[in-house]
Amino acid sequence: MKKIVFLFSLFAALQLFSQEKTQADKMLDEIQKITQIQNNMKIVWWIPSDYWQVAIRETGRATEEQIAVITTLLDDYTIIVAGDYTLDSPEDTVDFKVNSLSKGVVLYGLQGQRVQPLNESQIDEKVLTIINDILKPLFTQMLGKMGSGLTFFVYNNKTDGKMIIDPRKPGSFRLEVKNEVFRWDLPLISMMTEKTCPVDQKLLPGNYVYCPIHGNKL
Repeated sequence: MKKIVFLFSLFAALQLFSQEKTQADKMLDEIQKITQIQNNMKIVWWIPSDYWQVAIRETGRATEEQIAVITTLLDDYTIIVAGDYTLDSPEDTVDFKVNSLSKGVVLYGLQGQRVQPLNESQIDEKVLTIINDILKPLFTQMLGKMGSGLTFFVYNNKTDGKMIIDPRKPGSFRLEVKNEVFRWDLPLISMMTEKTCPVDQKLLPGNYVYCPIHGNKL
C-alpha cells in the first residue's frame, strides 16, 4: 500500500506543474463537469480507473506492474466526486457556502436504472485508503475550501467479472445532483485512437468521420 500512496502523491505533485495538454488533461475535459446557474455552482467529476492509468503512466515514474495494482483495485468501482456551492455573488468564487450532498444525488446506469451507492463496509479497505488518505487531501490541496467540500460517491462497477461502465465502450449514464443532470456519453473521445488527415497529416479526434478542413473521409 505504501507504493500506491507514493505513486499517487508523485502523480499529484507532477500534475500541478504539467504544462502541455496530455491525454490525461484531455480525459479531464470529458470526465469533469462544472455548471453555474446564478449563485449556484456544481462540480462533478467521474473518475474512471483508466484516468489514473493514463495519468500515472504519463509521469514515467511507475512500472506497468505498479500501475496495474492501482487500476485493478479501482476497476471494481465507479467513483464520482461532487460539490454543491452557493456563491456570495455570481462573479465571486472566493466567498461561498458548501451545501450538503447527503441527499439529492442519484446515479442512473447504462440502462437508465437507478444505482445505489455502496456503504463503506462494501468497499475494499485499500480503496477507502486511496479515497480518504490520498484523493481527499489532493482535492483540498488543489482547490482549497472548494476541494474540501467535495463528497465522494462509490458504486459497484463489476458484474460477472466485467466492468459495467467502461469508458472505452459505447453507452451513456447520468448523475442527478439536486435535480441538475450531468451526462457522460461513451466511449470517451480521449480514449479513442486519433485519426490522421491524409492531406496534411494533422491528427484529429478519434470520433471524427471527415476532416473539418479538407472534407475528406478519415
